Amino acid sequence: MQRVKQSKQDIELEEILSGDPFNPDDISIKSKVIAMETILRRLVQNTINLNPDFQRREVWEEDKKSQLIESLMLKIPLPMFYVSEDEKGYLTVIDGLQRLSTLRDFILGGRFLKDRKEIDKGNGFPLFRLEFWKDFNGKTFNELPINLQNRILETEFNFTIIEPNTPEEVKRNIFKRINTGGEPLSAQEIRNALYIGYSTKLLNELAAYSEFEQATGFSVKTERMEDKELILRFLAFWVRDYTDFKKAISVDTFLSNTMIIINAYPDFNNRDFKKLLRENNLPYLEKVDNLKNLNIQIENVENIRSAFKSAMVRAYRLFDKHTFRRSYGENPRKPINKALFEMWSVSLSKLTEQQFYQLLDHKQQLHNEYNLLLEDIDFQFYISRDALKVPAVKERFSKIINLIEKFIQ
Repeated sequence: MQRVKQSKQDIELEEILSGDPFNPDDISIKSKVIAMETILRRLVQNTINLNPDFQRREVWEEDKKSQLIESLMLKIPLPMFYVSEDEKGYLTVIDGLQRLSTLRDFILGGRFLKDRKEIDKGNGFPLFRLEFWKDFNGKTFNELPINLQNRILETEFNFTIIEPNTPEEVKRNIFKRINTGGEPLSAQEIRNALYIGYSTKLLNELAAYSEFEQATGFSVKTERMEDKELILRFLAFWVRDYTDFKKAISVDTFLSNTMIIINAYPDFNNRDFKKLLRENNLPYLEKVDNLKNLNIQIENVENIRSAFKSAMVRAYRLFDKHTFRRSYGENPRKPINKALFEMWSVSLSKLTEQQFYQLLDHKQQLHNEYNLLLEDIDFQFYISRDALKVPAVKERFSKIINLIEKFIQ
């Protein structure tokens, strides 16, 4: 099947529910002046995270990079950098990603970062379209006069650092408020920046599955990580039961916690996982007890791949072009509904082969009853206006599970 280019939104918008306001006393932030030498050392060490998944849309052109370097040559201070620090001292950039990338690419250079040969250091991109130092157009860092090299290397920068004891939900809120780099970040972009690890790799991998693309009609946009959020919703209700979605937490927290849990695989004893236990007022115990306390349904996440692929194949076989959509039959195809994606993908993934083929044998009867459900006013609220409310999550899952169980033994 040929991929269809989509020019409009093909995922239904959800009403965003605001959670309880956090306690301002939970914010732990410090200001610090950091020298260029320290920044360069950390960039070489990779202890400043310049997440490539996070560098979407607005990668600077060479002239804009050159203007930033010229500002340093002119002793013009740069705006504040905002970062989040973990307990090991690693920094994740909240605001200032392109500026730090520019410093890295000009002073260190791509060849040095790849091969780590000192002879290549300083041979980054050549300056381009300088406004005041036009004589240095075409020059790399090594080709600048010593006085200008020193001026750049002796620059100091102001950093605002979110400290590691800040609760995760508060940290995400700060991330959303602070980031000023053009278009506001989506919730999934923030999660992807903060929870790098096994989960982000897994989301990238699953998003590339042809079965996912086919089931979603090749229509889910990737620019704002809409595809990854959809898949994360599957993971959230697959790793933990839908009954674990509690009133006390938001969907954002539920999804974020899922990434933390997956990142903790296989030992479930890393820093973020222990912090998650603390924030839920749970002790850190043996692995099996930790999983039980958080109602984690599995000890091994390796079989997520086959479960997800199976869910996509099964859903498409049942619903074809209307998969995960509030449309059916000869009616025009509607956008993907996130709630329907969660329910059907998780429910179908948990069927045995025999159960699925029983369901497939009753495909028309299933459609008839499901279409009636889609017309039910209460169910419509469960998958739209009230989709993010706890009662709606439980009601819609139970209704789909009950529907499936009518046709399987």
